[in-house]
Order: sequence, then C-alpha cells, then structure tokens
Amino acid sequence: MVLPNGIVAGVNKAGTTAIFHALAAQENVAVSDVKETKFFSPLRDGRPLPDLAEYSALFPAETTAQAVVEATPSYFYGGERIARGIDDALPGVRVAVVLREPGSRTYSWWRFSRSRLWIPSDMDFRTYLEKSAQLEGDPETQSGMVGWRGLSGGLYSRYLPAWQQVFGPRLLTLFYDDVRADFEGAMRRICAHFGVERIPGAEESTEHNVTTDVNSAALQRWALRVNNAGEKFWRRAPGVKAALRRGYYSLNARKVQVGGMSPDDRRWLDDYFREEIGRLRELTADIPDRPAWLAGAAGAGADGAADGRPADGRPADEAARSRS
Repeated sequence: MVLPNGIVAGVNKAGTTAIFHALAAQENVAVSDVKETKFFSPLRDGRPLPDLAEYSALFPAETTAQAVVEATPSYFYGGERIARGIDDALPGVRVAVVLREPGSRTYSWWRFSRSRLWIPSDMDFRTYLEKSAQLEGDPETQSGMVGWRGLSGGLYSRYLPAWQQVFGPRLLTLFYDDVRADFEGAMRRICAHFGVERIPGAEESTEHNVTTDVNSAALQRWALRVNNAGEKFWRRAPGVKAALRRGYYSLNARKVQVGGMSPDDRRWLDDYFREEIGRLRELTADIPDRPAWLAGAAGAGADGAADGRPADGRPADEAARSRS
C-alpha cells in the first residue's frame, strides 16, 4: 500500500500549488491524484478518519519514487488534532509548512474568496476586513465560513506550536517570501527535506491558482464546477487546462482587475496582526534568515519589503511571476 512520506500542510495562498506541481514534475517524486486530498481534514471537527486504504487509492498503486507527497494547506489549521493524526497514521512522515505575511495573505484570501463566490463578488476589501473583525466565533472551525478566513488564517501562532511539538526536526518551516524570491532555492530545501534531489523542470515559469476578477457569477459557478470535477485530468494535461483557462477568461474576466491594497488598509492590517507577529517571532526564533516582516525590520509590513520587492501588500498573483 503506497502512502505518503511527505506532506505540504500549509498554508493557504502561500505558494503550495506551485510547489505541488513542481514536485509532481519530478521523476523521483510521486504525488496524489489531486493536490488536496483532505484525507485528515475530518480530524479537525473530531470526526473519525476513513480507512487508510481509501487514502492509498489516491496515490499510484506502485512506485519507485523516493518521495510520495500530497499537499493540503488547510491541514495546518487543524492544529494538534491533525498533526497527531498524521503522525499516528504515517510514522516518520515529514511535513513542510509555508507561512506568508498575514496581511498580504488576508488580501489574497479576500480576492480568492470573491472569485470563488464564497463572499459577495462586489465586496470591497475594507468592508471585508471590518466584517471579518466583527464575526462571532472562529471562522476556522465553521465549514460555512471559509470565505471569511482572511484574518483568522493569519493567526499562525495558534497552530504552529502543535506542529513543532509533534514533528520536531521532521517539520520544515519556510516563508512565502523565499518561494517568491528564489523558487529554485525553496524547492531545493523542500526536496532535501523530503529526501530527494531537486530536478528543475519547465514548470518554473508556470502560474498556478491565480485569482482573476470576473463579470458573470453564474458563468463562474459553472467554470468552478468543471474545474473541480476535472482536477485529475487537468493535472495530466496542464496545457489543455491553460488553453481553456485563457479562453474562459477572455470571455469572463473583468477588463479592470483589482489593484494593490491601499496604504490605509495596510496600516489597518499592521495594527491587527502586530501582537500575532510578535508571538510568531518567538516561535520561529531558531529559524535563520527570516523575512523582514518577521525579523522585525522597520517598515517591513508585506511580502518582500526588505529586499526591494513590492511592499504594498500585492499578492503574488499580481506580480510578473505569480505563485499564490
């Protein structure tokens, strides 16, 4: 029975799709039929897991690959329940987590949620922030509140300690800044953690999971159903998906896409996440070369602020080489 010995467990909107596709392109890595198997997700709600045979069915029946990997970034938010469940079911498994500056991740999640129609497609970012801050209860624990996880999804200090405790040296914590600035360098670290050599491929310049604002919500619902139903096929035929995607957005993409967040919104997010970043700074004190927003550099409030890359909160899907 083939089961994974490597899992990319987080976080959403931090480059995990690009990482998964890069791993899938390597002959020394076998991956799941779909990127996000969500096999361990029931543990988040206290529900039992299906039989491991169902999990194994999502991977090749036989493989000589040294690493077998899946990537479900929402696992991270299951904290100790999911971390221990994974460790119990897959002894010795190694885990990678990619963290993104919380404010820019919030902005990216807002755009993504609008495109997925989880929230009103015409809701502006400040309204989204204010409504999110006023929510009763934790959106991370409510299945019907996925679109409202922009702020809660950046509270990494709630979950990271459990992953550190359960996996110790088997946990690799990276940062989206690294994935964005040096994708090959990040992939070498991930591959080394999973026990394989990095084999660079043509996927380096490919964009994945890019958010695009649309005109017709009805047409978008149809497109999302087709995309979800055909995920296994799309992974085997990425060129077909890319061509269909270009054709679809030539019809339904808004002529004017949303720009970067405003300075006022950036300040709002800096204030909101200030204490969280302080806690995260302590939890990651032993990680060298942390990004400026986490290491405490003055004025570093967004992805890449310390090295000349955009500091206005733009998600990567608005950069020349998107990896969000």
